[in-house]
Amino acid sequence: MRTYPPIGGIRTVADFKSHLASLQLSIPCDDELQTGPDSPLAASIDFNGKKIGNRFCIHPMEGWDGTADGKPTEATIRRWRNFGLSGAKLIWGGEAVAVRHDGRANPNQLLMSEQNKRGLADLRDALLYSASRSL
Repeated sequence: MRTYPPIGGIRTVADFKSHLASLQLSIPCDDELQTGPDSPLAASIDFNGKKIGNRFCIHPMEGWDGTADGKPTEATIRRWRNFGLSGAKLIWGGEAVAVRHDGRANPNQLLMSEQNKRGLADLRDALLYSASRSL
């Protein structure tokens, strides 16, 4: 049984502040959320000599949707296209990819192999193409 509210159920700043108070936490939070191109999350940031276009980041992990031999499926590619279309300007890391078939965390985890190299490259290409379309 869950003893905490799901994050999706916290819909307003007041709800968030109420939840913080119930946990006896003091975390600064603006009363009004800024949205649009002037919001803090929309601002670019320089990191390690590179400019990142905004403060949104996606950290993909394993999607459990590869083939039995570790190739990306259409579901994997669709997910990565959607990462690109999301507008997030930093994709942190990448899909969890095993380097040995017997080292996979699940039976549908992607696998780095000579046979799968093209499929993994296609995954990256789909991300980059869709990201370029979201500008």
